[in-house]
Amino acid sequence: MSAQEWIARLEAGWKALDPERIAALFTPDAVYHQGPFGTPHVGCEAIRNHWIGSLSRQVDPKVWFGKPIESEDCASVEWWCILHDPVTLTPRTASGVVTLRFAPDGRCTRFHEYWHAVQDTSLEPPEGWFS
Repeated sequence: MSAQEWIARLEAGWKALDPERIAALFTPDAVYHQGPFGTPHVGCEAIRNHWIGSLSRQVDPKVWFGKPIESEDCASVEWWCILHDPVTLTPRTASGVVTLRFAPDGRCTRFHEYWHAVQDTSLEPPEGWFS
């Protein structure tokens, strides 16, 4: 599976609010870092549980990914999302970068995500962001 295909599957799982589909993209011993300082989620179950919690705080996510930059078994890609709180429907816009390392079968073994968020704002990516 190519990095582009992996990202497309992540996007589909995210939009469907499906943590099982997302967890299936990772190897059993995958390491998932969210930000530079947090404790990583290790293994598919921990990654699935992370996404269960994250997706439970979202309604109708709008998600965009740029074109991955690939080198051998690694990739990096920018992303953008608009999320809405399930109770208040208050929007939040976030944008960031994820770096990935892949196993020979195409599943992710290491995932590092860095992002910034703006509360109470719904901003779509600027013109030309996907280029």
